[in-house]
Amino acid sequence: MAKSKNTTTTINAKRIQNIAYYDLSVGSLVNPNVRQHLKSNPIGLEVALTTLQELREEIEGYEISIDEIDCNRIFDGTELTETEVFIKSIHDHAYLRNEYDEIKQARELDKSFSREERQKIADELETEIKKEYRKIETVGKLNKTLRRSCEAKIEELGKQLREILSTLEVSTEESINNRLWSIAEYKLREIKNRLDYKITYLENIVEEMA
Repeated sequence: MAKSKNTTTTINAKRIQNIAYYDLSVGSLVNPNVRQHLKSNPIGLEVALTTLQELREEIEGYEISIDEIDCNRIFDGTELTETEVFIKSIHDHAYLRNEYDEIKQARELDKSFSREERQKIADELETEIKKEYRKIETVGKLNKTLRRSCEAKIEELGKQLREILSTLEVSTEESINNRLWSIAEYKLREIKNRLDYKITYLENIVEEMA
């Protein structure tokens, strides 16, 4: 196995993509059905193994930096960092895009209807709902008409409460950035692991030929 570099650097998105494509292109090398063929082609085996080792050493130096990730640029910007280019190349992030749009909508809403005002209304609705439940637990046990009226009111108040809470319980840009980092980190590790597997497989064949 090639030794890892001691230094790290921000990734080169295009280079990572090229390495991933090369890794996929040599996937047949680890097919047990061509194992004997590889042994009869030592030059090709050596070239493939050396190339994989060099690429693995190179990719070890790449680092996914959270400082290079900003969801505002990824979803709305044009000037992206290399890390952001890499992220956009590996995932469409539709669900995170929805969360980001909710953040923007909440931000706009704050300008005319502050978060404090919305929280106050939510608290008042929760209080009203509790009052209706108390009515059901007391008088409602004897009066079915009142019970149905209370249940209908709870349903309506609950709907209003959910609508208000949906504007309060939104994600944060930091949370989205962290999840984007995790996606990129996982993808980079996945590529490294695939290279490691192929290198180990080919090294074992070389040992068998020695």
